[in-house]
Amino acid sequence: MWLIASIVPWFYMGDMITGGTNCIRKYSYLVTKMKFPVSTIPTFISISNMIINIILLGIVMIIFCLFGFTPDIYMLQLPFYLILTFIFFTLWALFSSFIGAMSKDFVNFIKSFIKAVFWLSGIIWNPNTISIPWLKKFLNLNPITFLINGYRNCFINKVWFWEQPKRLLYFCIITVILFLLALWSYKKLRKDIADVL
Repeated sequence: MWLIASIVPWFYMGDMITGGTNCIRKYSYLVTKMKFPVSTIPTFISISNMIINIILLGIVMIIFCLFGFTPDIYMLQLPFYLILTFIFFTLWALFSSFIGAMSKDFVNFIKSFIKAVFWLSGIIWNPNTISIPWLKKFLNLNPITFLINGYRNCFINKVWFWEQPKRLLYFCIITVILFLLALWSYKKLRKDIADVL
């Protein structure tokens, strides 16, 4: 049950890390053959993946009920974590898709890097069990670790998001930085994408 609560959100996150990076290149015909707002492509990819994620989370809730874990008041924060996940990975897709459209090497790098992200994010192990304080703190700064722990807090740990204010603050800071990077890549690269593709 502990693994199911984290692996299902990872399906969305993993798809957005790799698919979000490659989405403009994948749908290049929309950019080259017609006048299409390029920034909407990553957003549509994120929405379609999120719909699948919500359906899978519904199945997870049914599995939890079958095993005797009935929904309680802590499940009210599940939409909060869904919104945070959607915002973060949509911003990631907006940032990385423009760079991925310009450089196929960047797309290949992200595809090879995804396994490291999976293992460092505490999806199949608990980063809080690490005894080295600086390493534990470093791993908990990972925004994916924050989100994965958030889903576990809803289903298993029964912890409210405001009970971990520092982690929430770190996540918000990283999200703002990602927003600025997405804005920069959009302004810098959007005019050249059609020529490169």
